[in-house]
Amino acid sequence: MARLTTQSSATRDDTRTRIIQATLTTLREDGIVNASARAIARKGDFNQALIFYHFGSVTELLVAAAAWEGRQRADRYAGRLAEVKTLPEIVAVARELHTEEVGEGGLNVLTQLLAGSASSPELKVGLLAAFAPWRKLVEEAVERTLADTPYAGVVPAEQMAYAITALFLGIELLHTLDPDQSAAPELFDTLAPLAQIIEALIRPPT
Repeated sequence: MARLTTQSSATRDDTRTRIIQATLTTLREDGIVNASARAIARKGDFNQALIFYHFGSVTELLVAAAAWEGRQRADRYAGRLAEVKTLPEIVAVARELHTEEVGEGGLNVLTQLLAGSASSPELKVGLLAAFAPWRKLVEEAVERTLADTPYAGVVPAEQMAYAITALFLGIELLHTLDPDQSAAPELFDTLAPLAQIIEALIRPPT
């Protein structure tokens, strides 16, 4: 009986993941306006009744997709940010992640979810919760960066993390408006030497 229960649970999780991945593909390729139960089911090649069985509604499915995408992104970012101890390293990681997001189409998903949250309080709450793991990772990186400087405990790491996350998201969203423009790479080119200057100021030579 326990074995059957485990198998049933695994099957249920696999089905939910399949539905979520079909939802993300629909958002990426067709936009949130076209993210109906029928369109998502067609994209994933399953019966649309599964959406309502596992999630209750399309809105709840979008919330689950936002949370799943947030966890996946946080897992990808965690390893990169775990050893970051300087501002130039933070900028370097941000640039790497931006390049990855562009290549994988994650920016389109994020843009579509944000657009949908404007008319859905439920999705807005879910999307905000999905951002929380990112901000926590950045906050920990900021704390490590400031740990051996005179500003440790003086500069609020949580607010710094909020500002850095907002800047990164702003860059990503503007990039989706004109993917061919060079503004984002050029901005990272500008931020790199600025980070080195600030790093020299906050970390005086011993």
